[in-house]
Amino acid sequence: MRIPALCTCLVAGLVSVVSAAPDDEETTERVSYKDKDGASSNEGPPRSDGEWVEVADPTPANHGREYITLGADAGTFTRLRVDASQGRPIVKAIRIDFTTGRSRVVNLQIVLDKKRRPSAYVDLKGAREIQQIVVITDRDSKGLYTVNAEVGHGGVASR
Repeated sequence: MRIPALCTCLVAGLVSVVSAAPDDEETTERVSYKDKDGASSNEGPPRSDGEWVEVADPTPANHGREYITLGADAGTFTRLRVDASQGRPIVKAIRIDFTTGRSRVVNLQIVLDKKRRPSAYVDLKGAREIQQIVVITDRDSKGLYTVNAEVGHGGVASR
């Protein structure tokens, strides 16, 4: 009778030793919920640099595929810009999912380099609401990239 009780105590003790709390900081995080100054990013529209808005922080190209969710409440955009943030990321393609349910795939096959070719542009052909952007990169490429969107004002006069 003592052996089953001893085994039960031993197993219960090992389970409590083996289980550990998850690490609070995940190293694969792409998008922060706070701006660099510590303010919550849900407190209003995203910060813009003139007419361009950063929609993705510097992201490692070796992730292969990154999903950037915007939604209709983000506004309308007329162009996308992918910038080399560090190193030489290779961007294969970008898929843009619009809020209308339609999608567009743009094959870029481009090596971004801050000195030679720092940016790649995608024209959306008018002010469009974007649900999601998918950036497809070469997993073997080294470097970071950012994604920016040009704020659209709608109408023919803004073109």
